[in-house]
Amino acid sequence: MSKKALGRGLKALISEEGFAAAEKAEEREMVREGSIGSLPVDKIRVNPFQPRKEFDETALAELRNSIIENGVIQPVTVCRDGDAYQLISGERRLRAVTTAGFKFIPAYVIEAHEDASKLELALIENIQREDLNAIEIALALRSLVVKCDLTQDEVAQKVGKNRSTVSNFLRLLKLPRQIQDSIRSREISSGHARALINLPNEHLQLKVWRQIMSRQLSVRQTEALVNNMFKDPPKDASLKPTVRSAQLGEIESILRDRLATKVKVVEKKGGQGEIHIRYFSNEDLERIMELMSHE
Repeated sequence: MSKKALGRGLKALISEEGFAAAEKAEEREMVREGSIGSLPVDKIRVNPFQPRKEFDETALAELRNSIIENGVIQPVTVCRDGDAYQLISGERRLRAVTTAGFKFIPAYVIEAHEDASKLELALIENIQREDLNAIEIALALRSLVVKCDLTQDEVAQKVGKNRSTVSNFLRLLKLPRQIQDSIRSREISSGHARALINLPNEHLQLKVWRQIMSRQLSVRQTEALVNNMFKDPPKDASLKPTVRSAQLGEIESILRDRLATKVKVVEKKGGQGEIHIRYFSNEDLERIMELMSHE
């Protein structure tokens, strides 16, 4: 195997002698933890905690061709597993290297001895580095909460996201299965999904989703469609209209758009008034409170 196949970008981290020794030795000492080295592909076991379950064959073929031409630019991450290693992140790179026929791959060896630690590291590494779809990210975040016994605040800190972002990803798992599958296959984006999750029930979510699919709506068009569902119905023309300030109407519109729910600003005498915010479930109330706390 050529040095190029191991990745030109890694030569700043591993000496030429180190590469040569790694490639010549079929059986050698284990790479120590906290180090980068060249490992035999057949010594690396696939990670059972990998959040990604589907791999695009076309993208894998393109990655394989890139690796053949340019080498592995970024090492995979592994931990010791007996006399072998378990993959923490980089399954796409490992698959591509294997199909390219290479025997070694550059790897960063970290310390992780308990299954819980391996699970946590695998999920965090993949959430941060891999091109997961929104549902895969949501499932990985839920695993951190459920299997690793972490709070949403702890998860947010570990993956480098704010709590409201973590919460919004988790809420996607409450969408109907048809919509989740549509997100997985990238028929609709996470932007579409965030608009759909604001709808109060499954019937409306599916109704709008079908319109997205049939009319090829953009995210902005979907958000406008959802927001229109929260607007007040037309008033009876026979009723005397209430004189309202144009500024209050604009404020009402801004609040409605930001909170994605029905908002009514009621003006009273003496410059006083009330803001009425509609919510449809306990989860919807929590979502609104999180949005308001970050404004």
